[in-house]
Amino acid sequence: MKTIAALNAKKIARSTIIKTFAVLAVIAFLLRIFYATHLFQDDGLWFTAGEEILRGKALYREIYFDKPPLLPLLYALLFQLFGAHLLTIRLFTIVYTVVVGWALYRFAALLYDQRTGLLAAAMFVVFSTTYTTGHFQGLNTDLLMLLPYTLGAYWFVRSQTAAPQTSARRDALLSGLAVGIAFQTNPKALFDLVFFALGYGLLAKARLRFGVRRPWADQAHQEVLPTAIPHRQVERKSTDESKPDTPAGMTAIRYPQSAIAMLLVFAGFLLGALPFWIYLAATDALADYQASVWDWGLRYARYHSFTETLWPALSQSFSYLVLNNVLLVGLLFVVVMTLKQGRRERAHRHAVKNSDDTEPATGADSMSLWGFQADRLLLLWFAASLAGMTVGGRFYGHYFFEILPSLCLIGGRGWLGISAVLQAAGEKKLRLRRAVYAFLLIGCLFTFGRFHTRTAILAMDWWRGTKSAMTREWLHERLNQEERQAAATVKDLLATPRGESNEEKRTEELNLLARLGVEALRADSPRKRLAQGRADYLFVWGYRPEIYFWSGLLPASRFLSSQPLTGVPADVHYFGESYVAVLDGATTAANRQQLLSDLQATPPQYIVDELGFFNRDLGMQQYPELQKFLADYVYEGAAGRFLIFRYRRPKEKHKSAAVSP
Repeated sequence: MKTIAALNAKKIARSTIIKTFAVLAVIAFLLRIFYATHLFQDDGLWFTAGEEILRGKALYREIYFDKPPLLPLLYALLFQLFGAHLLTIRLFTIVYTVVVGWALYRFAALLYDQRTGLLAAAMFVVFSTTYTTGHFQGLNTDLLMLLPYTLGAYWFVRSQTAAPQTSARRDALLSGLAVGIAFQTNPKALFDLVFFALGYGLLAKARLRFGVRRPWADQAHQEVLPTAIPHRQVERKSTDESKPDTPAGMTAIRYPQSAIAMLLVFAGFLLGALPFWIYLAATDALADYQASVWDWGLRYARYHSFTETLWPALSQSFSYLVLNNVLLVGLLFVVVMTLKQGRRERAHRHAVKNSDDTEPATGADSMSLWGFQADRLLLLWFAASLAGMTVGGRFYGHYFFEILPSLCLIGGRGWLGISAVLQAAGEKKLRLRRAVYAFLLIGCLFTFGRFHTRTAILAMDWWRGTKSAMTREWLHERLNQEERQAAATVKDLLATPRGESNEEKRTEELNLLARLGVEALRADSPRKRLAQGRADYLFVWGYRPEIYFWSGLLPASRFLSSQPLTGVPADVHYFGESYVAVLDGATTAANRQQLLSDLQATPPQYIVDELGFFNRDLGMQQYPELQKFLADYVYEGAAGRFLIFRYRRPKEKHKSAAVSP
């Protein structure tokens, strides 16, 4: 076993840390950049909302958006600074994941040591790309929440371990501030506050037992992790037998009282959220914000019953952890070691209770008993995050982002712990050590093979300058091509699909479209000049706002989704009769009247009905108040899975009425 002095000497140099994060930045770039030409899950909504804000539209009041405001405001800011391009968001996402990794490094260094921090950061950079591609490659609300969500937990823990009263209070304020900002990205960030309450109780109990401030960067349970984390030498400094000794390097407790700490967290939360509330009030959008985010959000969350969500919860969680098995093994190790430590503590208390020695644990005993408080904290954070992830009764891929930071910290701690245990066993368990390392390698290869074979294919396509057959058959490639086909049609760059005679010409045009640059359709669009008439406007009924981005045309209405117009959530409105409206008829009728007013104010040249292709009952033509407006449009056929309606000029109105799809 290595000496304590040798372990203490192993502080990682700053230059090494900088080089490590430079390598992580390169890895993040390589794992993400080849997806930069595609739009993924909900990207169309984020991009279009950001562009509409730049056009001077008020979020919520003039742009339908059912999430908190930080994400579209950030998109608008990035577009203002660097241009409204796919590459702008993809490069920012790469930088952002590395910054989140840095926050995890600081968190792990506070709780454990620098090695654990670097491993946790590396895990995040890699495993933030290894699940459902359409949910993990984009910059969505769940990913954007993670930096303030992680910093909030970090500052909270630091506030409970900081010796100066002023530092503890500052960190408590900062933790609330971070959660307030995260809350403006995703309401599930509130589960950080649940962690604060549980964590405060855990630490308060430990402080009462041991009576000292732990030097978190030096703690470990020597019996379990003999070489993983350094300890300081313990010196007895107190002769007062009424209190535990304070080991060298520790400081006597000086914490803010619980009421003050919670008040500071709450004040910080309000400070973090206040700028966004001021923006909403200044744009007269508070009522629309309440209706779109909270009224709709609560109805959306209650859509599925507990029994309906139980199986998806179990199956999706199992799938995520098995596919990211390296994280799972680290989690299981920490859970097992924490349970063992709990049994040891209970046995110790029982032995003390039945002995004549009533003095509390001191010196090395105190350090030993403190060894796994950090593990317990992280498991609490994981449990709180897991509870937050389940809110809404849906388990789409991007929801798992909420548990990823805690899993990376636990995974880093766990794998270094496994390594330490195996090294301590010496040559006796050489075969076991080799088997464990082989499992780690196989697990990494399995995860990479499952999710980054596609990355390698896209990289080879880029190198060759042409798309392979595997790429052309890829789901997201097909979805994007379908959207671009509709975008080219509504810009009159592609013949409408109506009739049989133009089939050969249309095939030739589709081949030409496939060779166009990724944003070529946006050239000469009203995003780059003033709108000149109905040809610059478009309306999409359903939920495919990606067509707005690909075409560069302006939305003719504030409604970027049909949810408030039909009352049916977008994730269930495709499925025939197996849906239920969550808004009452009066509300949806009022919204459709507002839609009609929008379309009359800025009439579009084309209307695209995406929803009607899948579910005729929810098609745009099924609503009486919209039928008269649609009478001025002729059905041109289906472009992929989009029903295309074109405005009929006055000279055409003597012809037959619009043909129903």
